[in-house]
Amino acid sequence: MRRFLIGAILALTAVLPGIALAEDQTRIDRLEQELRDLKQENQEIKKRLDGVAAESEETRDSFGRISSFVNISGYADAEFYLTDNDSDNAHFRVRHLSLFFIKDIQKEWRLFSEIEYEDAPFVESEHTTDDPGTVQGKLLVEQMYVEYHPELDWNVRAGRFITPAGLWNIYHYPPYVPTQTRPLMVRRIFPQVSDGVQLMYSFTAGESVVDTHLYVANGAGNPGRLDRNEEKAWGARAHLQQGSHGLGASVYREIDNVDILRNAFGLHYLWDFSPFRFQTEYQYRQNSPDTGSDFIDRGFYAQLTYDIGKWTLAARYDWYDPNGSQPQADIFRYTGAVNYHFAYNVVGKAEYNRNVFEDSTEDYNEVILAIVVAIGDL
Repeated sequence: MRRFLIGAILALTAVLPGIALAEDQTRIDRLEQELRDLKQENQEIKKRLDGVAAESEETRDSFGRISSFVNISGYADAEFYLTDNDSDNAHFRVRHLSLFFIKDIQKEWRLFSEIEYEDAPFVESEHTTDDPGTVQGKLLVEQMYVEYHPELDWNVRAGRFITPAGLWNIYHYPPYVPTQTRPLMVRRIFPQVSDGVQLMYSFTAGESVVDTHLYVANGAGNPGRLDRNEEKAWGARAHLQQGSHGLGASVYREIDNVDILRNAFGLHYLWDFSPFRFQTEYQYRQNSPDTGSDFIDRGFYAQLTYDIGKWTLAARYDWYDPNGSQPQADIFRYTGAVNYHFAYNVVGKAEYNRNVFEDSTEDYNEVILAIVVAIGDL
């Protein structure tokens, strides 16, 4: 037995070095193959780098740097519209594609722009004359401003911005409002956008937070390069928030391009007590033509929403009087809406509107079915 064990040990001693050498050789072969693969990958990467180096200086400088640092977000929606209005037909509508470009240039400086493509714009010219042959939809630079914000509680914006007034102008993006239609008075009494300079300042007052806006602008109807009158518009907004309650006021004054002095005032109230949210606004404008009689236009809405799981239920009452001196000019709208949140940034909407005019011969109903998505962070 002892001789057998000694023989077995001697045999293993002779065989094991050969096995170890074979394993070493296998590892060496594998490493050599990996090295050949790496060389081949390096050659392919070098070819790609040579291709990048051959690109134009402009491409490398602009796209290579900007695409790495600009934050892009936005929203889009599509809808089906059904109505018994004799002047309109049922139709599908590619309503919005809005893209936001945001860049924090330095700690205190920021660029923001919002480009809106509404109703799927299509512009084509006659190739022989460059005259427009087809023009569809709307393309709008809705916002573009440079912001300076050295402190958390205040900042200055220069450029184009949504006119700060009331609540709907502040919280109006389709993914986060329950209806596709805006209140009747919105964008009629206060202008949609303003080109100018805006100062925003926030402070605390006891247990409340106060947000303020003060701005100077060209005035309505004067976007872009040309201001068509010598006057400048100015406006202000203040909002006080205490717990679930918020209230505020807005003012705006301008002399427009046809010499009408327009003084607008607004009051708003917000009650946010989850799962309920209630908001209401009243706006009033005094219009004083250089020649002719003064007149007013005014409006009001009240909206209540209720969240239950992925569902949101909404009801709104709208009233707008385009000319207080004309009888039977008032417009009313009664709205009911249901939203379903497929995801945080994907919302399905069903909306019913009953539009009523003091001249009841123009009354009509409409139903809007829509799908809305948010792209990135709004």
